[in-house]
Amino acid sequence: MGLVGPNFVGGTGALAFLLVAEVVAATAVVSEAALIYVARKRNLLISLAMIAVQVVLSFAFVAFMRRFDWPLLFQAAGPAAGLCVALGLASVVKARLLARLLGAPVSGWRWPLLWAAAAAAVVGWLVTRLSARFEWLELAAGIPLILAIYGVVIWFKGFRHEDRELFRMSAPAAPVAPAVPETARQF
Repeated sequence: MGLVGPNFVGGTGALAFLLVAEVVAATAVVSEAALIYVARKRNLLISLAMIAVQVVLSFAFVAFMRRFDWPLLFQAAGPAAGLCVALGLASVVKARLLARLLGAPVSGWRWPLLWAAAAAAVVGWLVTRLSARFEWLELAAGIPLILAIYGVVIWFKGFRHEDRELFRMSAPAAPVAPAVPETARQF
């Protein structure tokens, strides 16, 4: 964000909260895919409550930061932090509701994501330390390196044999002609 100018660097906090909100919302999205069929009204109420919680938290976070004279750049991250917390609450509520309705466990959290995010964060931190004076180098080398580390960790820690099988290159299967019913052959 520093490529645009020093005033934009503060937006990194808001961007970080928005990225975390995307991760946190994954469980709600997976649960919602089923809830819209089995409990559409309760799902809608949870979503509306999540929006109300997000609005209240956004104002509360900004008011708290103003009360203690935090810089405006921190205050700008307040609504993003409110969204992150609200989406986290909605994810938990929707997953629990779906688990109760289906009588089966529902989990959108995968531990290998934590390992991959931690490895990517360490690599990202190292890249920013090594190229502190050259922000263009952070983008040119850092982003591909972070993505590569993240992908490698997900591949080895997150994918099981069945998952890797989906990504293997294999020859396409020969097309099979549809069977013709016996009654159709008479004509």
